Amino acid sequence: MHELLIQIIFYVFAAIAVGAAFMVIIQDNPVRSVLFLVLTFFASAVLWLLAEAEFLALILILVYVGAVMTLFLFVVMMLNIDIEVVKSHHKRYIPFALILVALLIGLLMVSIPAGTFKSTVETQNTASVSTQFIDIEHNNSQAQPLSNTEALGMVLYTDYLLAFEIAAALLLIAIISAITLVHRGPRKSKRQNVKQQIMTRRDERVALINMKAEK
Repeated sequence: MHELLIQIIFYVFAAIAVGAAFMVIIQDNPVRSVLFLVLTFFASAVLWLLAEAEFLALILILVYVGAVMTLFLFVVMMLNIDIEVVKSHHKRYIPFALILVALLIGLLMVSIPAGTFKSTVETQNTASVSTQFIDIEHNNSQAQPLSNTEALGMVLYTDYLLAFEIAAALLLIAIISAITLVHRGPRKSKRQNVKQQIMTRRDERVALINMKAEK
């Protein structure tokens, strides 16, 4: 009964993910496309949970749904998109899109190893992580079971600590560079320049202008 319930949940949410992804493509309204993409992410997160990858499922919801897709939704809602123009260009690229989808499906079928769908899937409840910072005191003792998040954290913050810090530094530099390039000073605004007022000379304070006398 438990295995049957898992299979039912898998097929239901897999169908929801595929259907929502298809609706993302065929929708004319970009706001609806973004909402269907959020539904696709939620269905994919459930599939990750069934695969015992709870960390990836939480990251998919918190990062993509909570941050990225919310930003996309605000940007799309602020843009003034002409839906009629989008409809006219949509039919023009249908043959190219079908060819691209066929190529992607062909590459996917070639990359899948032979006999993948015939073999049974076995889940492992325990995971062992070998790192250079972990000292194993009892070799004969049975290792404690680790969750997916704990195993990923131990590997990420031990063996790949340098790569993780370099990636974080690169992202920080990219954020600062983007802000610096986009930032512009205020335009058409009057501000008081205290330094210029202090450094002003006496002959610059009053200007004498010769005007013609009115008749």
